[in-house]
Amino acid sequence: MKNILITGCGGDIAQGIAKILRLENPDYNLIGCDIHNDHPAEKFFNSCEIVPRADGKDYFDCIRNVLANHHVELIIPISEAEISSFINNGNMSELNDVPVLLANEKAIRIGLNKIKTANFLRNNSLCYPWTKLVSEGNPPETPCILKMISGQGSKNLTIVKDHDLVEYYKKTYPNYIWQELLMPNDQEYTCGLYRTSSGEIRTICFNRKLQGGLTGSGVVVDNENINEYLYKIAEAIDLKGSINVQLRLTDKGPVAFEINPRFSSTVVFRYLLGFQDLVWAIQELLGNEPDTYKEVQSGIRIYRGSNEIII
Repeated sequence: MKNILITGCGGDIAQGIAKILRLENPDYNLIGCDIHNDHPAEKFFNSCEIVPRADGKDYFDCIRNVLANHHVELIIPISEAEISSFINNGNMSELNDVPVLLANEKAIRIGLNKIKTANFLRNNSLCYPWTKLVSEGNPPETPCILKMISGQGSKNLTIVKDHDLVEYYKKTYPNYIWQELLMPNDQEYTCGLYRTSSGEIRTICFNRKLQGGLTGSGVVVDNENINEYLYKIAEAIDLKGSINVQLRLTDKGPVAFEINPRFSSTVVFRYLLGFQDLVWAIQELLGNEPDTYKEVQSGIRIYRGSNEIII
């Protein structure tokens, strides 16, 4: 396998995956695609193609052209919008006989919808945040979170502190959700969760600080309660492959507020520390045993820096 297509190449996750693949094999021919070319992806990819939005009627026709023109042997969808299109159009495992690298369908369908996520946690006796469609009325309490029902991770959310603004938000964002504001603020965690095809569960957890919606810094944590919570999620969702769980450690225990059915923005940090979920997923897709995993030492710190890129 040499030619790999990575979608959403203008984003940080796709570029992080390109970095990892370069470290794994400098001879990989990495093809990126995105809806525009105003990004530095050419510094990470051999070539970049412009394609329509994932919900556009011509999206898959364009992707098929990319597959043919570049003799693509593996597709890695990155954004949740693209993952949703692949799964809803029956292209979850392959497109034109080219394998697609994704987690299992149950994990994806639950993770793509925050109402389904909360219901999944509740139905499996796991601590969950109350979550309610804005269109169904007022939030049970304020302050609370206002955010999209799918996608965006920790971006584009609003903390609704003033109950007097509830009516405004109901009119302006009827398709959003209200969600419980979990406390305390300094107990937010982003957790890598991987389950092999043989059922082995692997985790890594960072107590993080956000920077522009991404993990700006963090420290590796080994917490028994969080680990048990993650193991239960993996079993209940019948996980195969890699997902990312965002949670807060509250006075009632760990509470997940996001299950992201994709690789995380911390994918490079994890790779460098030995939690190599991208590599394991590719190995298993090719029918090989994944490399063994040695638990990462707690207390290791990570920091997101900056790079100057000139094109």
